[in-house]
Amino acid sequence: KDEPYALELIEASDGNPPKSRDEYLKLRAKNEMKKHAELVPKLAQGVLGASDKLDTLVSELPGMHRTKAEQMDRIQELLDENKVVDEELQEVYKKTEIRRDEIRLALQKVTCRALGIEEEI
Repeated sequence: KDEPYALELIEASDGNPPKSRDEYLKLRAKNEMKKHAELVPKLAQGVLGASDKLDTLVSELPGMHRTKAEQMDRIQELLDENKVVDEELQEVYKKTEIRRDEIRLALQKVTCRALGIEEEI
């Protein structure tokens, strides 16, 4: 009951249970070594497979065929493009804020007129 490996140990020793503590410890150590010997190649194969996958993914990354100088040039191009787009976005944002304020003012005037409210605008 207390030893989950008891039946497994007996099977591993061809149905002959250990007769002493020493036999038990030796049998258990032998069984553990056998398990480890079976597990290590499986784990190693898994690691090698994952490593191959990683190598493949890295080699397929955009720009991996470029030299460091070419990569740095491309990074600079992207930074320059990003700056231009950011400036365009800022300009559009300013225009939309102005338009939003104009619409709010028009709505305020229409609402006040519809409700008969005199308000300084």
